[in-house]
Amino acid sequence: MPDAKPKGAREQSKEKSRARLIAAAAESISLHGVHGTTIGEIQKISGLSRGMINLHFDGKENLLLAVAQDLTRRYDSHMGQVIADAGPEPSAQLRAVFQADLDPCVLNKRDVAIWFSFRAEMHANPVFRAEISTRSGGFAARLNGICAALTPRPEASGRTTTALIAMLEGLWTDFHLDPDRFDRDEAQQACLHVAARLFPETFV
Repeated sequence: MPDAKPKGAREQSKEKSRARLIAAAAESISLHGVHGTTIGEIQKISGLSRGMINLHFDGKENLLLAVAQDLTRRYDSHMGQVIADAGPEPSAQLRAVFQADLDPCVLNKRDVAIWFSFRAEMHANPVFRAEISTRSGGFAARLNGICAALTPRPEASGRTTTALIAMLEGLWTDFHLDPDRFDRDEAQQACLHVAARLFPETFV
């Protein structure tokens, strides 16, 4: 198979500008929320013009949606790699999920502020719901697979998955409300405590 054709300078420049605008909008959301993020603020942070926003996203709403999609994509990709790296043992995979979900590279003030800002806008802007309403997508499917492998009743794996996601999201809420007092080690132990009771026969 021939090598992929290298991207031209013009295409690379467009990709960089697009990524720069997404990063700038994300930064603005982390500081001012979705509602408080304006075109002017995005321009100020990115150093790019309104025309560039319209060129790449056809307006602010599509740019904000791109931020939500990027946040979800990065989370799903990271968690998928973490599960793959943990090996084939489901209990090891679940331990890795807990550790990764509480890691500062995922659970940090900036990203969590963005996540909750989008959630606060879901009713006013339903277009965000598919991206931000739950941590579903690839991660939920992988977690459901882990739960099905660990439980003696695979038909209950969906409810178990929902319960674990609710627990993790509760911990994210605790972090969001008081990040400076959040104890990651204690949160990790709480996750393991719950898992040992959900899967007493298989989780060791």
